[in-house]
Amino acid sequence: YAENPLLAPCECSGSMAFVHYLCIEQWRCRSHHPAAKNGLNCETCNASYTLPPPPSRPEAEEEDWMEAMPPHVLAALRHPHPCWQIGAAIVRRRWLRPIAPVLTSPIVALYCRARRTLKKRGVSRRRWACSLCRRRARWKCVRCLRSYYCSRQCQNVSWHIVHKHVCYKPGRFWWSVVVYGLAFVYFIPGVLSYPLIYDLGLLYLFFSFMLMGVIGGGIATLMKREVGIDIRGRTLEVSVVCLTLWMGLICWGLLWGFFGEADQCMGVMDKFHGLKSMLRIPSLSFWKTQSDESYSLSWTHHLLKNCVLHPSKVVMDTLDSGILKTGPFITNWICSVDVDESSSSSPDSTSSNSCLQLTRKANPDFMLPEHDGGKCASDFNVVTGFCYLAVFVHVLGIIWKRRERNNRRGGGRHHPRPHQD
Repeated sequence: YAENPLLAPCECSGSMAFVHYLCIEQWRCRSHHPAAKNGLNCETCNASYTLPPPPSRPEAEEEDWMEAMPPHVLAALRHPHPCWQIGAAIVRRRWLRPIAPVLTSPIVALYCRARRTLKKRGVSRRRWACSLCRRRARWKCVRCLRSYYCSRQCQNVSWHIVHKHVCYKPGRFWWSVVVYGLAFVYFIPGVLSYPLIYDLGLLYLFFSFMLMGVIGGGIATLMKREVGIDIRGRTLEVSVVCLTLWMGLICWGLLWGFFGEADQCMGVMDKFHGLKSMLRIPSLSFWKTQSDESYSLSWTHHLLKNCVLHPSKVVMDTLDSGILKTGPFITNWICSVDVDESSSSSPDSTSSNSCLQLTRKANPDFMLPEHDGGKCASDFNVVTGFCYLAVFVHVLGIIWKRRERNNRRGGGRHHPRPHQD
């Protein structure tokens, strides 16, 4: 009765004089009568309401919801980690709530996908941490699949405070595509001129990441099982990412070298030729550089040239001739305007019968000395060497797993595997 007393808020008399406090409050909120004046006056007697102030709750009840939380949730709320503080700062500003998921979710998705891949390859050691208390996580958000939690209490608190404002919805995917697409076009103008080269560059970057992941994970697994040293963790992850970017730059130079820009090649082995001669390292067939006296292509160069580069050139010529057979509207829109015979880098291509500029510049023999392909050849040797290393590490890991499986089967009767919770 103390929280909901009977009142006489207006000048009505009789049985309509008294009403409960909560009832009159609901009536004021729901009444749309013109005489009510937005809940300030009584629509029967047209007198203004005279209501007491709302009853106040005891101070002890305000912290009941805090006392019902587990200790680790209370500790996380009292001492939040930096990522949580950044999320809370974004949520406090209403104008950032619709923008934050569009900008951050693709980056977080790429990070989560990369960490899952490195974990499968044996590079990452740590498990996913809770988004609130940073403990070991066991569940994740079923909508965005990018926020991990250790308990239901952490998920509830994170959802009501931060995560419901920044959770990535499927409808925001196209907004992310539009925003990042415009950003790429603005900051990298060559995307519109050479979309094929940039698409292949992204493909080579993914190839470099998988290659370095196989090498790093294989070396980490072998060191842990043979030597007993566990190098998995953040340091190895950063090393794999740095080597991925380095290998991506090398592949990017080789890609431009195929399309007539041989000066884009880095020439990694040529830069280390002085160190190689100082250490008296012999020149193998697939490590030869332009400075060697007996410069010649190895079998890997010939394999790439005959199985990849020449067929790609044939496909591009076929596509180019098909575009030329279309109407003038399509050729004027797609074909390049500046037709120069000097831009043809291969002897079998003529600028008068070509439409695309990449077709005129494509040169399958860009690694030969007559085309100044020494740097490109040395970069290809580096890529080939890392591919050999990745294959060796992967095969060695398969052999190790088979040997370990056979040992487990042979000793399984006398030494059963202990149960793991």
